[in-house]
Order: sequence, then structure tokens, then C-alpha cells
Amino acid sequence: MNNKALKQSKGSLRSRLNKLPDWLFRLCTGSPVYDALNEEHYRQRILVMISCFWLLSAVFFSVMTPLLIKLDFRGHVVAQALFFSTIFGVVISMLVLRFSGNRMKALNVMLLIYTSAFFIACLIFGGSQSPTYPLLIMAPAIAAIAGSIVLSAGWGLLVVAIWVGLFIAESNGAPYTHIIAPDSRGIATLLACSALAIAVVSVIIIYAEMNKALRLSLQSTNLALEHLSSHDQLTQLPNRRVYNERIENALQRAAERDGMVSLLFIDLNGFKKVNDTYGHGAGDKLLIATAQRIRNSLRETDLVARLGGDEFVVVVEGATSVDEITRLAHKLSQAIEKKLCVRQQPLTFSAGIGVATFPLDGRQKQELEEKADRAMYLAKNTGVPVALASDEFVSTA
Repeated sequence: MNNKALKQSKGSLRSRLNKLPDWLFRLCTGSPVYDALNEEHYRQRILVMISCFWLLSAVFFSVMTPLLIKLDFRGHVVAQALFFSTIFGVVISMLVLRFSGNRMKALNVMLLIYTSAFFIACLIFGGSQSPTYPLLIMAPAIAAIAGSIVLSAGWGLLVVAIWVGLFIAESNGAPYTHIIAPDSRGIATLLACSALAIAVVSVIIIYAEMNKALRLSLQSTNLALEHLSSHDQLTQLPNRRVYNERIENALQRAAERDGMVSLLFIDLNGFKKVNDTYGHGAGDKLLIATAQRIRNSLRETDLVARLGGDEFVVVVEGATSVDEITRLAHKLSQAIEKKLCVRQQPLTFSAGIGVATFPLDGRQKQELEEKADRAMYLAKNTGVPVALASDEFVSTA
């Protein structure tokens, strides 16, 4: 297998593993979509992942326990009973979750079966000396992560009561059955501690991974919201808010560096007629095409924004002369005038462009906007593609 095929194989395997949590979520909850920002989905997913871990742990330790610990016939029976009770608790809780949709009820069912089984195991395996004795702490831990703090406190009190009750009964000479051979009690304790450590670490990892996924979802959502608040949804160009911020910064930089900033107001000719003749779908197609053509004709550092309707604005920094800006404006006009097919019919359209430049035509944002706007209407009224603010004053002098 060559390196490319190996990478593709690894990528395919990684893709399947990444989809596994979503598949388990759908299987155990019946919900077709997982929304990380939905608090209930978030807690349900944690419960599902912990339940799957619990099943894998039960399988592992049910296999390892008879191999490492010397048990008599009763010990094997108890070990198998613990194994099947764990499976039973997980399956029943997932069925409750799927068909009732009640996460708290499903969690309590699982913890009740789990705690009852391990409490009974404590009575059989030797009270406080039982390997299952410390594992009871997992009940309040899982309740805190997949449920709530109140639920965790309730299960914590129950576990403490079981611990204290077993210890008091043992101190008063309660007879416990010891089905683990004395020479295997050390390995039994080690196995129990290992199981507890694995369980705690795994739950922490699950919780950390879910929090990471939640943070990424929040970041993605915040970026999407920021994009929506700063961009026009139709053309995906920056909106008026971004334009207002950028033009102020551009004028400040130009004033500090004795540079130039040009403002180009663009308005499509006959846009209303296109809407009336071909429908708003055609009008939207025209706006999208115009936005793309303007964007493709500019540098990455230039700003093009949609102000509303069929009005666009371009902010150009760093130009060295009015002639350079004039050539750019004519380039934009030629790009906009390219034919566009609407319903298999070629549509020809144009735009009027008005240009005002800092500091030649003004030094304040409002003054430049007013002059660029008047120049744009001068271009539209006279039928020329581009008009400069200075042209306006020459023609109206």
C-alpha cells in the first residue's frame, strides 16, 4: 500500500470514528440532529458517551477479573451478575432516554441499577474490603456531569450513607461473605483501584472533550453571528456598519500620513425596471453578479460594501493621483456592464459612479459622502459612467 492509499485509509477511518458519537447519539436519543449549543442535547450526549464507556468497562473487567483473581463458584456467579446488571442498567436507561426523552429519568434508572448491584456486591465481597466499595463514588460523579448538582448531591449522600452503614455494620461484627481468596485480595484491591482510576479519568476526558466541542461550537456560532451582523446576506459584502468603521479609520490614516482616500459611490441604472420586468429573483442575481465583478476588480486591501438596494460603495486607500482613481472607476464601470444571462436572455445594464477624494474634495466623512453622492447622480443624469466631485462643481458653477 503506497503512502497516498495509506493516508486515504487513515482519513476514512478517522472520518468514521468522528461520526461514531453522532451515530450513538441518534441511536440512544432518537434525535436526528445533535446541537452542541442545546443544553439538553449537550447533557444527553455526555450520558450516552458515559454509558458506552460503562459497557466497555464492564466487558473488560468481567473478562479480566476471573483471570487475575481466584474466585470460587459463588465469586464467578457474582462477577457475571455484576456484568449483566451493568449491561441491563445501561440498556434500560438508554431505552428510557430514547422513548421518553427524559434525561434525568434515564440517568436515575442507570444509577439506581448500578448502585444497587454494587451495594449488593459489597455485602457479598466483604463489606468495606470489597473491590466494589470505592467504585460507588462514580454514581454522584456521573450525576454531576450528566445530570445536575442537586442530583449529584442526592446520590452523594446516598453513597456516603451506604459507606457509613457498611462500615458500622462491619465494626459491629456483621458477618460478610469472603469469596476472594486471601492471596488474591491484594490484586483485587489493585484491580478495583485501577477500575476507579480508569473510570474517573475517562469521565473527565469525556467531559473535557464535550466542553471542547461546546467551545468550538460557540466560537463557530459567534463567528457566524459576527459575519451576519457585518455582512449583507445576499451579496456577502460588508454592510454599512463595516463601511462606517473602515472609512473613519482610512481617513484618520490618510490624515496622519498625508495620503489619499477615494470614495466611489455606485448605483445601478434601471434596476427597478429589471425587477419589474424579470422579477426579484433576477434582481438578486444582478446584485450578486455586480458585487462579484466589483470585488474582482479591486485589490484585497480595498473595501467594497453594499449600502442597501442597488447602492454600493468602494473605499480605496493609497492612490497617488486622481487619474489613477479615475481609471479604476472606469474599470469598475466596464466590469459591471458585462452582459448577464437572465432566463436565457442576455441582459445589459450599467451603473453611475461618483468619486470624491480626500483631501482634494473634503476632509470629513460626511462632506466626502455628500460630494460622492451628488457626483454619482450627475453621472446617472448625464449618462456618463463616471463623474468626479470636481466635475460636479465645474458643471454647476
